[in-house]
Amino acid sequence: MNSSHSSFISNYFVENTSISDVSFVVVDCETTGFSPETNRLIQVAAVVISGSGTILDSFDTIIQPEKPEEYVHAAEHVHGISAEQVANGMPLHQALSTLWKITEGHFFTAHNAPFDLGFLHAESARVGIDFRIQHFFDTLDLAKRTDSDRLRKHSLQALCEHYGISQVVRHEALADATATAELLVFLFADLGVTHAHQLEELLAT
Repeated sequence: MNSSHSSFISNYFVENTSISDVSFVVVDCETTGFSPETNRLIQVAAVVISGSGTILDSFDTIIQPEKPEEYVHAAEHVHGISAEQVANGMPLHQALSTLWKITEGHFFTAHNAPFDLGFLHAESARVGIDFRIQHFFDTLDLAKRTDSDRLRKHSLQALCEHYGISQVVRHEALADATATAELLVFLFADLGVTHAHQLEELLAT
């Protein structure tokens, strides 16, 4: 959803809507590096969940870049994705079109969301897709809100260990998106979020 803070409640939810009746699309990206300007997106996954944690839909794919001849493979030691897999991946435009379609009607969420959105917006611009997420939930930010004294580490791995969430494979987009989706439910519980109207102050921009 691409709503303003002021219209968040009035446009989408009646008063006292349960958090379980709100849906979130939890996204994770794997990239060749840290800069959206010089590096590339090579895997993306999205898991749609209800606010109570029920998985409603999912999507994941390895991505073939828009200009393979300019692609420089990197970070395989982190994500384990080979250059051959990338060469046979879903074309970037198709992958992004599918991703943006699955986000419709749900609130975008990611761990360190500005990082993922930086790549998603940059790559969308490269292939002529005019789509931007303006408001989102960031589980990194939410985790820090539950730990105001900064007594814990806030990496996805550390938070999964803290909450007993099983990460099947680290730095694999679908596994990380699924773990982040589980984490979101734990964070809402820690923050005492039970109804939609409580989400307004947690939205990031």
